[in-house]
Order: sequence, then C-alpha cells, then structure tokens
Amino acid sequence: MENLYFSVVGYRNEQSVKCFLRYAPGKGGRFKGGREYRKLSHAEAIEAGREFFYPSEGIFRVDYSMIDEVFKPEERLMDVMDAEVEKVVSFFSGIPENQMGVTGSRLIGLKTGESDVDFIIYGKYWFEGREKIKKGIERKKLLEPDSDTWEFIYRKRKPPLSYDAFIAHEKRKYHRAFIGNTYFDLLYVRGYDELDKPIPEETGEKLGKAKVIARVVDESSIFDYPAYYPIDHEKVKAVLSYTHTYAGQVFKGEVAEAYGVLEKISGEYYLIVGTTRETEDEYLVSKTLLEKAEVDVYLNQNFY
Repeated sequence: MENLYFSVVGYRNEQSVKCFLRYAPGKGGRFKGGREYRKLSHAEAIEAGREFFYPSEGIFRVDYSMIDEVFKPEERLMDVMDAEVEKVVSFFSGIPENQMGVTGSRLIGLKTGESDVDFIIYGKYWFEGREKIKKGIERKKLLEPDSDTWEFIYRKRKPPLSYDAFIAHEKRKYHRAFIGNTYFDLLYVRGYDELDKPIPEETGEKLGKAKVIARVVDESSIFDYPAYYPIDHEKVKAVLSYTHTYAGQVFKGEVAEAYGVLEKISGEYYLIVGTTRETEDEYLVSKTLLEKAEVDVYLNQNFY
C-alpha cells in the first residue's frame, strides 16, 4: 500500500524501522498532492496497515526498501516555518536551531487549521527548553493550557485516570503551553550522542498483567522513549512506558503505582505501560503526588 505516513518510535532500527502508522488516504480533511488523508486511531492503523503490523511486538515495521522518503525534523525546520512555528522557535532562542524541529502533521505537510505545534528539542537541550517553559509560565510570558484544552487532551489520550489525577500529573511536567493563541507541546528526542542508552526496546516474554508499587530511584530518562523508571523493587527492575501520556509521570524519590504487562527481557523483569497508544486499561501514577494534591479517586470507575 502506498501513501502511508509512519512515525518512527525506536532508536534501534538495524533490520527494519519500528514505527506507528499515523496517516493514510481517506476522508479526513487533510490534503496533499491532490489526495485526501485521515489521521488514524490505534485500531484503525492496524486495519489500514495490517501488512506492516507485528502483533507480538505491538508495533509496525517497515523494510528500508519500502521507504520513499524520510522526514527529519531538524532538517526541515525552515520548510515548516510559518508564523506559529516562528513564535515557538523565537521563544526557545539560545538553544541551537539545529537541535530543534517540528514533528507531526506539520512535518509531513498534512496540518489542518486546528493543528498544534509538536515541537522537538534534542537531548540535553530539551531540559533547557522545559525550564524555559516553566519560567515562562511563572513570568506570564506563556500561558498554561486552559480548561478546554486540558479536557481535550484528556479525552484524546483516553487514560483510565480520573480527570483530577491526570491534571495533577500533567501540570508539573511543563511540556505544554500557549504563546499567545498558539498551542505547542515539547517532545524529547535523544541527541545523536545518546542513541545507545541501555534502555530495552525489544519485546520480552509476556507474563500477564501485574501491578507494582515502588519508589523511583532515577529520573534521567523519564521523558525518553520508552520513558524509563528504574524502581526499588525486589523483582521488577523498571517500569517502561511506550505512550507519551506517562512520560515524566513520576520523579526520583516518589512512590510509583503502575499497572501493565509484566515482561521478562534479557533475564530482567519490566512492567510495560502503554502497550497501545490509547492506554484505557494501563496506568502509571505518583502516589506521592496524589497524596500531596489530595486526589483520593485516581482511577475511573469503569476501570475496576
């Protein structure tokens, strides 16, 4: 099948490219080259790109011989530089522009009038960018998402968390904001000197659903992909999250509660959260934060 757009989701792609199918031809109000495209849910992506989907891994794989074009955010920043993107780039002045980019529909020419700015900063510079957002909000140069935006994000992500629990975690991540009326989010991608981090990406032996409660002992890779939460636990080495919903969810020293799929990878046990993009039956929360924020009900009733 032609004219499919995938987002790359891993760093180890020696044999084929690990990815998710995001856009395919169809009724969706997005136009390029005389063809109409639609954005796909997880279930729709599997149906539309079945030949590329590997159920055992829960991802798509595309052979290099089938790739027509690669869109690299840092190389195409000037190509997508409209007034909205320019505002975001200007806000992050001081960070090298070759360490920035835009991904999502804007990168591939399928944006609509409602498309936000999915902004990437690479490696160590991402943390500088996050700090700029935090200070920008504190100094009123940026605005936090309003209630309508938070509710839209919550509905879009479809987490099993209660709305109060979701918002308590999101508001301290400082990776979403408005510049005037332009909404953007800040996405972490490893720098080229960090590609070989010892964080597992391969699928292990699935041992069924499980819940763990344990203290997070390191936060250096909690915004990575997968988000990596090493924990102080007698059996499980770390929680891994493959969805952006749970990136930056629990910080060092906090007690995490996670429910997902237990896997054995290279002799070590990991709890995997986010085995699909819409995490309706898996979750990760900071029990420390919930107690501090006085959020007693943190799961939706239909989860139980």
